[in-house]
Amino acid sequence: MTSHVWETLWWLLVAHALTDYALQPSEMATHKNPFYRGKDMAHGPWWWTMGAHALINGGGVALVTGSWILGVAETVVHGLMDTIKCSLCMEPQHVRVATWIDQGIHLLSKTLWALCT
Repeated sequence: MTSHVWETLWWLLVAHALTDYALQPSEMATHKNPFYRGKDMAHGPWWWTMGAHALINGGGVALVTGSWILGVAETVVHGLMDTIKCSLCMEPQHVRVATWIDQGIHLLSKTLWALCT
């Protein structure tokens, strides 16, 4: 990989740390889950919150790469992966493995986006 790809990957990982952790408050992490059955539904249906979270992540990719197309791709991949993770996390014994798989796929997608630049 060229130094440009490595640099882009670095900034994509920084953006991911911001968008998937710092910019995801606990109420977003709770309400993006399609299986959440809490009483506080002020955020609307789960897919509004998941959509917002996925868009934030896609926005980070678009800002780093300068490509709205890669941003859209990230939005779709991130939303699908987080939805799948939520379904896997319904069983407490699967949470750790589901989280590792989820973050691994996020890392792979960031690598693919960097290679596309």
